[in-house]
Amino acid sequence: MINKSTYFMLLSVILILSETIKANFITANPGNYQTYADGLQAGDTLFLTAGTYPDGLNLYDHTGTPSAPIVITGVEGAYTTIFLGDATQSWNTIQIGNSSYVVIKNLKIDGQNIDYVDAVNAKGSWADHITIENVYIINNGGSIDCDNQTVGISTKCTAWNWIIRGNIIIGAGTGMYFGNSDGTMPFVGGLIENNVVINTRGYNLQIKHQKDGERAKIAGTSTDYQKTIIRYNVWSKDSGSTPIDCGDGSRPCVLLGAFPSTSFGANDTYEVYGNFFYNNPTEALIQITGNTALYSNVFVNNANPLGFITICITNQNGFKPRNINVFHNTVLSNTTSGGLWLYSPNSSYQQHCYANAVFSASAIGGFANELDDVSDTYANAATYINSPSTTLASLDMYPKAGKLQGTLTSNTLFKSFTDFDKDFNGNTYDWTYRGAYSGAGANPGWHLQLDIMPVKGIPTETKENKNANGFLGMVYPNPTNSSLNLDINLQESEDVIVTISDLESRTLKTIYSGEMHSGVNKITNNVSDLPDGFYLISVKLKDRIINRKILIIN
Repeated sequence: MINKSTYFMLLSVILILSETIKANFITANPGNYQTYADGLQAGDTLFLTAGTYPDGLNLYDHTGTPSAPIVITGVEGAYTTIFLGDATQSWNTIQIGNSSYVVIKNLKIDGQNIDYVDAVNAKGSWADHITIENVYIINNGGSIDCDNQTVGISTKCTAWNWIIRGNIIIGAGTGMYFGNSDGTMPFVGGLIENNVVINTRGYNLQIKHQKDGERAKIAGTSTDYQKTIIRYNVWSKDSGSTPIDCGDGSRPCVLLGAFPSTSFGANDTYEVYGNFFYNNPTEALIQITGNTALYSNVFVNNANPLGFITICITNQNGFKPRNINVFHNTVLSNTTSGGLWLYSPNSSYQQHCYANAVFSASAIGGFANELDDVSDTYANAATYINSPSTTLASLDMYPKAGKLQGTLTSNTLFKSFTDFDKDFNGNTYDWTYRGAYSGAGANPGWHLQLDIMPVKGIPTETKENKNANGFLGMVYPNPTNSSLNLDINLQESEDVIVTISDLESRTLKTIYSGEMHSGVNKITNNVSDLPDGFYLISVKLKDRIINRKILIIN
């Protein structure tokens, strides 16, 4: 006879197996995908074959579970499943509503610069536990120079526990926009990591303020002490920003609005760490109002947007900043308005500025609690860091030997924050250092560039380390607008073919074919004839093919 505990164990196994059996793996194409999408159930995977999908994707009332999400995926690693923006549809290119535990990944979305058609948009009443991963969004800026309202990824409903990971957004009106302009429809408890958002007209990312009382309307957001983590992203408005003559059209790269003043959400926190912010000619690199821990980031702005602080922590919509902790950031800023400033300090809350390295005019100001910061002018940055170059390929923010180090800074205040003890490269932080890096001399980590950052910044994307028969190489500059250089270091002589292809693996040109000798082989090729976008450099050796991704911006 089966005892009671064994019976319930077997019943659980049967239920799990029954859910697994019910799950489907469905292969679809541009002619039939929406029919299949409409009927997806928990645990189903809809695989979209390579091709062009001109009619968008409409996902309403789709409910997965934590152990059996609904997954919609294109061809992995190729961006050959391509959705096109369409002004004739009544929804955005990918429209989500009243859905939970849905994963969308491995797609390319070409918005065709159609006005007010977002690439990915959530509407309805809610959308929770949605994952947007490895989606490549281009031409999603609309056609109006002074309009920022065509968005890459947007939520216009109450949203919580989203994961937005590994996406590339180039040239959108706004890269990511979460929440509603009036403070309703809050975005709660998200994870935003390893994305590249560049050359947007308006924000790279904006998370709107949250109006009092909104969090209590839905059980999923009736919570407090939630974290929204923003890490390992690359944010840049180096080009394409809304022109200054558009009035108030200029925007910071990232804006983080206030949480509610009381009740649910009042103690939520943004944790912003390990990000690379690069150039904004018209505004700040980041503007903060909500409770924020900002740490181990690298900020570089070689432009001088008059009247704008590089890191601006300030009032918005009448709400003063509350819990603010800024530590271990490196800031290089040419702006004459200031590097890192807190406006209207609030003595009722913890507002700390510890162990940062800031090189800018009026470098740091407004903090009642400031300790162990290093500050100097933009012009003097070369005294402290390896190469404060205005050319991205030569930029190296790692400390020089014997610089940016002092007495031990206490970390007691910061232990509750995720990865508080990691530097920009993901290494354990020695708290005698100042700035984003823990170390000095040669940088052992990721080379700063406008590309997907490795998790925790630790292996580099521009170098490959192989075995004795392998290849140690570097591709630079990345991005580039004219010439491309490759250093290929071989252990022994062999025949090598180097090609450039698009992300659909179609070869566009062969830039080298022949024998290379042992040691470093240098190749230079003009790529100004190629349109803006991402490409693959393929190095074919006798026993392997190694691919490197590059970005061309003319």
